[in-house]
Amino acid sequence: MPISFKVVQKRNPQSPNDPQKFYADIVGDGETTLDDLAKYASTVSTVSKADILAVLESTFSKIAEDVGDGKIVYVGDYFTLQAGGSSEGRDTAEEVNASSITSLKTIFRPGKMIKDALKLADFKKKS
Repeated sequence: MPISFKVVQKRNPQSPNDPQKFYADIVGDGETTLDDLAKYASTVSTVSKADILAVLESTFSKIAEDVGDGKIVYVGDYFTLQAGGSSEGRDTAEEVNASSITSLKTIFRPGKMIKDALKLADFKKKS
């Protein structure tokens, strides 16, 4: 299935007086849930959907726990997750502490399998 995009008009923030240009904006089209993944896995294996869901739930719980503990989680050739964030600047190293951290986010890095899938992607324009 191709990746969908819509056309959006944007102004260049570095040159606000220049005429606006049109860009392709990738948009989500559908969704895949944990239940969908389990159903699919049960059709291509001898393991039941309930057993697959149990494995996926415990695996993703462990991933969340480890990312929350500051670990870099490598999920095979699929992706890597880790915590990242921003902080306020201080004048000296001694002034930097946990309260200097202003935001926390999850850093997702696609692995080889996802990168290869995206290289083969087709696109369709949404009307």
